[in-house]
Amino acid sequence: MQGSTGKNRLRKRAEPRSATLRNYRIEIKLVGEPVYQFRVINVSTKGAGILIKDDPAFLNLIEVGQIVDVDFISPEGSSPSGMYTVEIKHLTKFNKKERQVQRLVGISMLKKLDQT
Repeated sequence: MQGSTGKNRLRKRAEPRSATLRNYRIEIKLVGEPVYQFRVINVSTKGAGILIKDDPAFLNLIEVGQIVDVDFISPEGSSPSGMYTVEIKHLTKFNKKERQVQRLVGISMLKKLDQT
């Protein structure tokens, strides 16, 4: 799936995604690594898209199919928020601006983790 075009991916979605998010973030903590925080650019009840700079340090730590725990941070309290186990579904490279290469990381939410 790596390198899939966004246009084809939009046609494959089973449900609509909200793209009107403000200050919506996700934190990813990998064993032995710092906490990484990224902007969530769209979300549905089953998945989300996160935008990251084309950062080799982080990109070398993740791959399609990998399962990770993440913390959705929603300043407006909208769902999803809190800790989830997710699967990385795709890493899509695109140019947001002429010289700024970024990646859209698509994730699928597998389960909400208890906050006890």
